[in-house]
Amino acid sequence: MSNSPTAAARLAYMIGHPIAHTAMPAGVNTWAHDSGIDALMAPVDVPPGALAGFVAALRSTANCDGAVVTAPHKVALTALVDDLTPAARLVGAANVVIRNTDGRLTGDNTDGAGFVAALREAGADPSGRHALLFGCGGAGASIAAALVAAGVARLELVDPDAARARTLADALGPSVQPVTVPESVEAHDLVINATAIGLDGTSVVHPLTGLRPGATAGDVVTKPPVTPFLRQAEVLGARIQPGSAMALAQIPLVLRLFGWIE
Repeated sequence: MSNSPTAAARLAYMIGHPIAHTAMPAGVNTWAHDSGIDALMAPVDVPPGALAGFVAALRSTANCDGAVVTAPHKVALTALVDDLTPAARLVGAANVVIRNTDGRLTGDNTDGAGFVAALREAGADPSGRHALLFGCGGAGASIAAALVAAGVARLELVDPDAARARTLADALGPSVQPVTVPESVEAHDLVINATAIGLDGTSVVHPLTGLRPGATAGDVVTKPPVTPFLRQAEVLGARIQPGSAMALAQIPLVLRLFGWIE
């Protein structure tokens, strides 16, 4: 088979607004090229007002197996699909849409599983750890659920919407608590930015005061590759996990959902 996609290629989209910062399309297309698989992931910038129309068109695109979804669409998408997996229903957000052969759409969520897989690959298993998570939106909620499933000892949630943080904590159990922004993160083994703060290349969600050497700081922002949040963590001697690690760790999960690998 050719290493370049043909007109018979299976298609998937990556949608968001903006979209140019995302890492997954390049990763998927590199995999397809190297594997000789006739498949293609196309990034598409979809403004919020156009999301419903895009989803409607997706239903009738016969050679498309679905879409990966990034901000700001993960929550809105749950109301536009026909079914949700338990993972997507739990966190109220979908970052993958699977198109079935009859045009029905199923929303799933792999953000958290990808984040935890990347942590484990880097030798930073969250089991038994004390974690602090900034942001309880689609990605943050999914990461929180995955951390609990991975056995984190305690997870503290920070979000400008206190009710949203409380609702998520209540859904995930007694090891999870909403908190106000702490002055120091000294007590935490794992500190995560699951917000879009840092995408501008200058902003930080927290100054990481008190971050211990040997702790881990993770980010979901993929551009710049090392955000100001992560640069500060490096200065303080912590290990870092860039947003691209979460995205790349999701590739095999997404490929299985699309039926491109077993």
